[in-house]
Amino acid sequence: MNILWLANTQHPSKADHPTPWVTALANGLMATGNVTINIVTYNQYISHDDELVRDGVKYTFLKVPKDKWDMMRGYTQRIRVVKNYLKDIAGRYDLLHIHGAEQQYQVMGSDLRLPKVLSAQGFIRECYKYLPRKPEYRHLSWLIAGYYEKRYLPTVKHFICRTHWDKSIIRDMQPRAVVHHNWELMRPEFYQPIDRALGRHRNAVLFVGGTNNLKGIREALQVVDKLRRTEPVRLIVTGGGSKAQLLQLATSLSLTNLPPEAIEHRGMLTAAQLWDVYHEAFCLLHPSYIDNSPNSVCEAQLAGLPVVASNVGGVSSLVEHEVTGMLTSLQVNELLRATQQLWESRDLRAQIINQARAVSEERFDRHKIITNTEAIYQKVIQNP
Repeated sequence: MNILWLANTQHPSKADHPTPWVTALANGLMATGNVTINIVTYNQYISHDDELVRDGVKYTFLKVPKDKWDMMRGYTQRIRVVKNYLKDIAGRYDLLHIHGAEQQYQVMGSDLRLPKVLSAQGFIRECYKYLPRKPEYRHLSWLIAGYYEKRYLPTVKHFICRTHWDKSIIRDMQPRAVVHHNWELMRPEFYQPIDRALGRHRNAVLFVGGTNNLKGIREALQVVDKLRRTEPVRLIVTGGGSKAQLLQLATSLSLTNLPPEAIEHRGMLTAAQLWDVYHEAFCLLHPSYIDNSPNSVCEAQLAGLPVVASNVGGVSSLVEHEVTGMLTSLQVNELLRATQQLWESRDLRAQIINQARAVSEERFDRHKIITNTEAIYQKVIQNP
Protein backbone atom coordinates (compact mmCIF):
# COMPACT_ATOMS: atom_id res chain seq x y z
CA MET A 1 0.00 0.00 0.00
CA ASN A 2 1.17 3.50 -0.84
CA ILE A 3 -0.04 5.73 1.99
CA LEU A 4 -0.09 9.52 2.09
CA TRP A 5 0.00 11.09 5.56
CA LEU A 6 -0.88 14.61 6.66
CA ALA A 7 0.82 15.02 10.03
CA ASN A 8 2.55 17.62 12.16
CA THR A 9 6.26 16.88 11.99
CA GLN A 10 9.15 19.17 12.78
CA HIS A 11 11.66 20.13 10.11
CA PRO A 12 15.13 18.89 11.11
CA SER A 13 16.45 22.46 11.01
CA LYS A 14 14.22 23.20 14.03
CA ALA A 15 14.42 19.87 15.87
CA ASP A 16 16.67 16.83 16.20
CA HIS A 17 14.05 14.59 14.64
CA PRO A 18 10.50 14.79 13.34
CA THR A 19 7.70 14.22 15.87
CA PRO A 20 8.53 10.87 17.55
CA TRP A 21 5.02 9.40 17.90
CA VAL A 22 4.51 9.98 14.17
CA THR A 23 7.85 8.56 13.11
CA ALA A 24 7.56 5.56 15.45
CA LEU A 25 4.43 4.35 13.66
CA ALA A 26 5.70 5.28 10.20
CA ASN A 27 8.96 3.38 10.74
CA GLY A 28 7.10 0.38 12.13
CA LEU A 29 4.77 0.24 9.15
CA MET A 30 7.64 0.61 6.70
CA ALA A 31 9.51 -2.25 8.40
CA THR A 32 6.70 -4.67 7.51
CA GLY A 33 7.48 -4.26 3.84
CA ASN A 34 3.78 -3.86 3.10
CA VAL A 35 3.56 -0.06 3.22
CA THR A 36 5.30 3.00 1.79
CA ILE A 37 4.64 6.39 3.37
CA ASN A 38 4.98 10.05 2.38
CA ILE A 39 4.41 12.39 5.33
CA VAL A 40 3.31 15.86 4.20
CA THR A 41 3.17 18.89 6.43
CA TYR A 42 3.42 22.67 6.16
CA ASN A 43 6.06 24.87 7.75
CA GLN A 44 6.16 28.64 8.14
CA TYR A 45 9.85 28.83 9.04
CA ILE A 46 11.59 27.16 6.09
CA SER A 47 12.69 29.26 3.13
CA HIS A 48 11.50 26.83 0.46
CA ASP A 49 9.75 23.49 0.03
CA ASP A 50 11.91 20.61 1.15
CA GLU A 51 11.95 16.82 0.94
CA LEU A 52 14.02 14.27 2.81
CA VAL A 53 14.00 10.53 3.47
CA ARG A 54 14.65 8.97 6.87
CA ASP A 55 14.50 5.25 7.56
CA GLY A 56 12.76 4.83 4.21
CA VAL A 57 9.98 7.31 5.08
CA LYS A 58 9.61 10.35 2.82
CA TYR A 59 8.99 13.71 4.50
CA THR A 60 7.64 16.63 2.48
CA PHE A 61 7.71 20.12 4.03
CA LEU A 62 5.73 22.82 2.23
CA LYS A 63 6.59 26.47 2.73
CA VAL A 64 3.56 28.54 3.87
CA PRO A 65 3.11 32.18 5.01
CA LYS A 66 3.79 33.20 8.60
CA ASP A 67 1.03 32.11 10.92
CA LYS A 68 0.06 35.56 12.22
CA TRP A 69 -0.47 36.88 8.68
CA ASP A 70 -2.30 33.85 7.37
CA MET A 71 -4.51 33.77 10.46
CA MET A 72 -5.98 37.12 9.42
CA ARG A 73 -7.11 35.43 6.18
CA GLY A 74 -8.58 32.43 7.97
CA TYR A 75 -5.54 30.25 7.20
CA THR A 76 -6.63 30.12 3.59
CA GLN A 77 -3.09 30.44 2.24
CA ARG A 78 -1.64 27.39 3.94
CA ILE A 79 -4.77 25.42 3.07
CA ARG A 80 -4.35 26.42 -0.59
CA VAL A 81 -0.63 25.53 -0.69
CA VAL A 82 -1.17 22.03 0.69
CA LYS A 83 -4.33 21.42 -1.35
CA ASN A 84 -2.52 22.23 -4.58
CA TYR A 85 0.35 19.90 -3.71
CA LEU A 86 -1.98 17.04 -2.80
CA LYS A 87 -3.93 17.47 -6.02
CA ASP A 88 -0.75 16.91 -8.03
CA ILE A 89 0.38 13.73 -6.23
CA ALA A 90 -2.83 12.04 -5.01
CA GLY A 91 -2.94 9.61 -7.94
CA ARG A 92 0.15 7.80 -6.64
CA TYR A 93 -1.47 6.76 -3.37
CA ASP A 94 -4.04 4.26 -2.11
CA LEU A 95 -5.14 6.09 1.04
CA LEU A 96 -4.86 9.40 2.91
CA HIS A 97 -4.21 9.21 6.66
CA ILE A 98 -4.94 12.51 8.42
CA HIS A 99 -3.34 12.91 11.87
CA GLY A 100 -5.53 15.28 13.90
CA ALA A 101 -7.99 18.01 12.94
CA GLU A 102 -6.45 20.94 14.81
CA GLN A 103 -4.34 22.19 11.91
CA GLN A 104 -6.85 22.02 9.07
CA TYR A 105 -5.44 18.84 7.52
CA GLN A 106 -8.98 17.56 6.97
CA VAL A 107 -9.70 20.74 4.96
CA MET A 108 -6.55 20.32 2.89
CA GLY A 109 -7.52 16.77 1.94
CA SER A 110 -11.23 17.41 1.47
CA ASP A 111 -11.16 17.54 -2.35
CA LEU A 112 -9.27 14.28 -2.82
CA ARG A 113 -11.13 11.18 -3.95
CA LEU A 114 -8.71 8.99 -2.04
CA PRO A 115 -10.08 6.80 0.77
CA LYS A 116 -9.46 8.74 4.00
CA VAL A 117 -9.06 8.00 7.69
CA LEU A 118 -8.47 10.58 10.43
CA SER A 119 -6.74 9.84 13.73
CA ALA A 120 -8.45 11.80 16.49
CA GLN A 121 -6.08 13.85 18.62
CA GLY A 122 -7.44 16.80 20.59
CA PHE A 123 -10.50 18.87 19.76
CA ILE A 124 -10.27 22.62 19.41
CA ARG A 125 -13.94 23.14 20.25
CA GLU A 126 -13.31 21.54 23.66
CA CYS A 127 -9.95 23.19 24.36
CA TYR A 128 -11.34 26.62 23.48
CA LYS A 129 -13.64 26.49 26.53
CA TYR A 130 -10.65 26.63 28.85
CA LEU A 131 -8.80 29.60 27.39
CA PRO A 132 -8.37 32.52 29.81
CA ARG A 133 -11.01 35.22 29.59
CA LYS A 134 -8.47 37.87 28.70
CA PRO A 135 -8.24 37.98 24.87
CA GLU A 136 -5.02 36.60 23.45
CA TYR A 137 -3.61 35.20 20.22
CA ARG A 138 -5.08 31.74 20.77
CA HIS A 139 -8.65 33.03 20.93
CA LEU A 140 -8.71 34.04 17.28
CA SER A 141 -6.49 31.19 16.08
CA TRP A 142 -8.56 28.52 17.85
CA LEU A 143 -11.83 30.15 16.83
CA ILE A 144 -10.81 29.77 13.17
CA ALA A 145 -9.55 26.22 13.75
CA GLY A 146 -12.78 25.35 15.54
CA TYR A 147 -14.80 26.51 12.56
CA TYR A 148 -12.85 24.23 10.21
CA GLU A 149 -13.12 21.37 12.69
CA LYS A 150 -16.91 21.69 12.85
CA ARG A 151 -17.31 22.27 9.11
CA TYR A 152 -15.02 19.56 7.73
CA LEU A 153 -14.91 16.68 10.22
CA PRO A 154 -18.34 15.54 8.96
CA THR A 155 -16.79 15.14 5.48
CA VAL A 156 -14.61 12.28 6.78
CA LYS A 157 -16.11 8.81 7.14
CA HIS A 158 -13.43 6.76 8.91
CA PHE A 159 -11.78 7.68 12.23
CA ILE A 160 -9.15 6.07 14.47
CA CYS A 161 -9.93 6.73 18.14
CA ARG A 162 -8.36 5.73 21.46
CA THR A 163 -10.63 6.73 24.34
CA HIS A 164 -14.29 6.80 25.29
CA TRP A 165 -14.12 10.59 25.02
CA ASP A 166 -12.74 10.96 21.49
CA LYS A 167 -15.23 8.34 20.26
CA SER A 168 -18.15 10.32 21.75
CA ILE A 169 -16.91 13.63 20.28
CA ILE A 170 -16.46 12.10 16.83
CA ARG A 171 -19.90 10.50 16.86
CA ASP A 172 -21.43 13.81 17.96
CA MET A 173 -19.73 15.71 15.12
CA GLN A 174 -20.10 12.94 12.51
CA PRO A 175 -23.08 10.67 13.31
CA ARG A 176 -22.30 8.42 10.32
CA ALA A 177 -18.67 7.89 11.33
CA VAL A 178 -17.03 4.49 11.14
CA VAL A 179 -14.88 4.37 14.27
CA HIS A 180 -11.81 2.12 14.48
CA HIS A 181 -9.98 1.64 17.79
CA ASN A 182 -6.18 1.75 17.96
CA TRP A 183 -3.62 3.10 20.40
CA GLU A 184 -0.54 5.17 19.55
CA LEU A 185 2.99 3.87 19.74
CA MET A 186 5.00 5.34 22.60
CA ARG A 187 8.58 6.48 22.28
CA PRO A 188 10.94 3.46 22.52
CA GLU A 189 12.69 4.67 25.68
CA PHE A 190 9.56 4.30 27.81
CA TYR A 191 9.09 0.59 27.09
CA GLN A 192 12.10 0.11 29.38
CA PRO A 193 11.03 0.09 33.06
CA ILE A 194 12.78 2.58 35.27
CA ASP A 195 15.23 1.06 37.74
CA ARG A 196 13.66 1.30 41.20
CA ALA A 197 16.92 0.08 42.77
CA LEU A 198 19.13 2.93 41.58
CA GLY A 199 19.12 4.46 45.04
CA ARG A 200 18.26 8.03 44.09
CA HIS A 201 16.21 9.98 46.61
CA ARG A 202 12.76 10.03 45.00
CA ASN A 203 11.32 13.11 46.66
CA ALA A 204 10.13 15.00 43.57
CA VAL A 205 6.72 15.60 42.06
CA LEU A 206 7.19 15.67 38.26
CA PHE A 207 5.10 17.98 36.08
CA VAL A 208 5.43 17.63 32.30
CA GLY A 209 3.76 20.69 30.80
CA GLY A 210 6.00 23.69 31.29
CA THR A 211 4.19 26.86 32.28
CA ASN A 212 1.05 25.93 30.35
CA ASN A 213 -2.02 26.84 32.42
CA LEU A 214 -4.21 24.37 30.49
CA LYS A 215 -1.91 21.57 31.66
CA GLY A 216 -2.49 22.68 35.26
CA ILE A 217 0.77 24.31 36.32
CA ARG A 218 -1.08 26.54 38.79
CA GLU A 219 -2.64 23.51 40.45
CA ALA A 220 0.69 21.65 40.48
CA LEU A 221 2.39 24.54 42.27
CA GLN A 222 -0.39 24.72 44.84
CA VAL A 223 -0.32 20.97 45.50
CA VAL A 224 3.43 20.96 46.14
CA ASP A 225 3.19 24.10 48.26
CA LYS A 226 0.59 22.43 50.51
CA LEU A 227 2.49 19.14 50.59
CA ARG A 228 5.65 20.94 51.71
CA ARG A 229 3.92 22.05 54.90
CA THR A 230 4.71 18.60 56.27
CA GLU A 231 6.85 16.77 53.68
CA PRO A 232 10.31 17.51 52.21
CA VAL A 233 9.29 17.32 48.56
CA ARG A 234 10.28 19.37 45.53
CA LEU A 235 8.76 20.11 42.12
CA ILE A 236 10.48 19.30 38.82
CA VAL A 237 8.93 20.95 35.76
CA THR A 238 9.84 20.00 32.19
CA GLY A 239 8.68 21.74 29.03
CA GLY A 240 8.41 25.39 28.02
CA GLY A 241 8.86 28.50 30.13
CA SER A 242 11.52 29.22 32.74
CA LYS A 243 12.20 28.99 36.46
CA ALA A 244 11.72 32.74 36.75
CA GLN A 245 8.19 32.38 35.37
CA LEU A 246 7.44 29.58 37.82
CA LEU A 247 8.66 31.65 40.76
CA GLN A 248 6.63 34.63 39.56
CA LEU A 249 3.52 32.46 39.29
CA ALA A 250 4.12 31.04 42.78
CA THR A 251 4.37 34.58 44.14
CA SER A 252 1.15 35.64 42.39
CA LEU A 253 -0.59 32.65 44.03
CA SER A 254 0.77 33.69 47.46
CA LEU A 255 2.53 30.36 47.93
CA THR A 256 4.85 30.62 50.93
CA ASN A 257 6.23 27.07 51.10
CA LEU A 258 7.93 27.04 47.70
CA PRO A 259 11.38 28.63 47.99
CA PRO A 260 13.49 28.77 44.81
CA GLU A 261 15.44 25.65 45.80
CA ALA A 262 12.19 23.63 45.90
CA ILE A 263 11.40 24.31 42.22
CA GLU A 264 13.44 23.06 39.29
CA HIS A 265 12.79 23.88 35.65
CA ARG A 266 14.53 21.37 33.40
CA GLY A 267 13.30 22.74 30.04
CA MET A 268 12.62 20.65 26.94
CA LEU A 269 14.00 17.14 27.41
CA THR A 270 14.65 14.27 25.05
CA ALA A 271 12.87 10.99 25.74
CA ALA A 272 16.04 9.55 27.29
CA GLN A 273 16.48 12.59 29.53
CA LEU A 274 12.85 12.47 30.68
CA TRP A 275 13.09 8.73 31.39
CA ASP A 276 16.15 9.50 33.52
CA VAL A 277 14.28 12.24 35.44
CA TYR A 278 11.62 9.65 36.33
CA HIS A 279 14.19 8.19 38.75
CA GLU A 280 14.04 11.35 40.88
CA ALA A 281 10.24 11.41 41.19
CA PHE A 282 7.72 9.46 43.23
CA CYS A 283 4.87 10.50 40.93
CA LEU A 284 3.85 12.35 37.81
CA LEU A 285 1.25 15.04 38.53
CA HIS A 286 -1.02 15.75 35.57
CA PRO A 287 -3.81 18.18 36.61
CA SER A 288 -4.80 19.03 33.04
CA TYR A 289 -7.97 20.97 32.23
CA ILE A 290 -8.62 19.04 29.02
CA ASP A 291 -6.90 16.06 27.37
CA ASN A 292 -7.65 13.04 25.25
CA SER A 293 -4.89 10.48 25.89
CA PRO A 294 -1.85 12.53 26.98
CA ASN A 295 1.42 10.85 26.09
CA SER A 296 2.99 12.15 29.31
CA VAL A 297 0.57 9.97 31.29
CA CYS A 298 0.94 6.97 28.94
CA GLU A 299 4.74 7.12 29.00
CA ALA A 300 4.89 7.36 32.79
CA GLN A 301 2.55 4.39 33.24
CA LEU A 302 4.52 2.32 30.74
CA ALA A 303 7.88 3.09 32.36
CA GLY A 304 6.65 2.58 35.92
CA LEU A 305 6.14 6.06 37.40
CA PRO A 306 2.85 6.39 39.34
CA VAL A 307 0.46 9.01 37.98
CA VAL A 308 -1.95 11.44 39.63
CA ALA A 309 -4.24 12.80 36.91
CA SER A 310 -7.39 14.89 36.66
CA ASN A 311 -10.45 13.07 35.40
CA VAL A 312 -11.03 15.10 32.24
CA GLY A 313 -11.60 14.20 28.59
CA GLY A 314 -10.34 10.70 27.84
CA VAL A 315 -8.00 10.33 30.82
CA SER A 316 -10.25 7.82 32.61
CA SER A 317 -9.71 5.48 29.64
CA LEU A 318 -6.05 5.44 30.73
CA VAL A 319 -6.21 5.61 34.51
CA GLU A 320 -8.29 3.41 36.80
CA HIS A 321 -8.32 4.98 40.25
CA GLU A 322 -6.01 3.28 42.78
CA VAL A 323 -5.36 0.51 40.22
CA THR A 324 -3.30 2.01 37.38
CA GLY A 325 -3.00 5.50 38.87
CA MET A 326 -4.80 8.06 40.98
CA LEU A 327 -7.75 9.79 39.30
CA THR A 328 -9.13 12.97 40.87
CA SER A 329 -11.01 16.15 40.15
CA LEU A 330 -9.16 19.40 39.45
CA GLN A 331 -9.72 20.55 43.04
CA VAL A 332 -6.34 21.22 44.63
CA ASN A 333 -7.24 19.44 47.86
CA GLU A 334 -8.23 16.27 45.98
CA LEU A 335 -5.04 16.37 43.94
CA LEU A 336 -3.11 16.91 47.16
CA ARG A 337 -4.80 13.97 48.91
CA ALA A 338 -3.96 11.59 46.05
CA THR A 339 -0.36 12.83 45.80
CA GLN A 340 0.09 12.50 49.55
CA GLN A 341 -1.26 8.93 49.47
CA LEU A 342 1.45 7.99 46.98
CA TRP A 343 4.13 9.75 49.01
CA GLU A 344 3.15 7.98 52.22
CA SER A 345 2.45 4.48 50.90
CA ARG A 346 5.25 2.53 49.28
CA ASP A 347 2.87 -0.42 48.93
CA LEU A 348 0.34 1.67 46.98
CA ARG A 349 3.08 2.95 44.69
CA ALA A 350 4.35 -0.57 44.03
CA GLN A 351 0.84 -1.85 43.34
CA ILE A 352 0.11 0.93 40.86
CA ILE A 353 3.50 0.54 39.16
CA ASN A 354 2.99 -3.18 38.59
CA GLN A 355 -0.61 -2.92 37.40
CA ALA A 356 -0.08 0.16 35.20
CA ARG A 357 2.91 -1.45 33.50
CA ALA A 358 1.04 -4.68 32.85
CA VAL A 359 -1.89 -2.82 31.28
CA SER A 360 0.38 -0.47 29.32
CA GLU A 361 2.55 -3.22 27.88
CA GLU A 362 -0.59 -4.79 26.45
CA ARG A 363 -2.13 -1.48 25.39
CA PHE A 364 0.95 -0.15 23.61
CA ASP A 365 2.24 -3.40 22.19
CA ARG A 366 4.22 -2.41 19.11
CA HIS A 367 3.33 -5.40 16.94
CA LYS A 368 -0.36 -5.16 17.76
CA ILE A 369 -0.59 -1.42 16.98
CA ILE A 370 1.22 -1.80 13.65
CA THR A 371 -0.90 -4.82 12.68
CA ASN A 372 -4.09 -2.98 13.65
CA THR A 373 -3.08 0.03 11.57
CA GLU A 374 -2.54 -2.10 8.48
CA ALA A 375 -5.90 -3.81 9.03
CA ILE A 376 -7.65 -0.45 9.38
CA TYR A 377 -6.07 0.76 6.14
CA GLN A 378 -7.38 -2.32 4.34
CA LYS A 379 -10.90 -1.79 5.70
CA VAL A 380 -10.91 1.89 4.69
CA ILE A 381 -9.70 1.08 1.17
CA GLN A 382 -12.36 -1.62 0.79
CA ASN A 383 -15.14 0.60 2.14
CA PRO A 384 -14.21 4.21 1.35
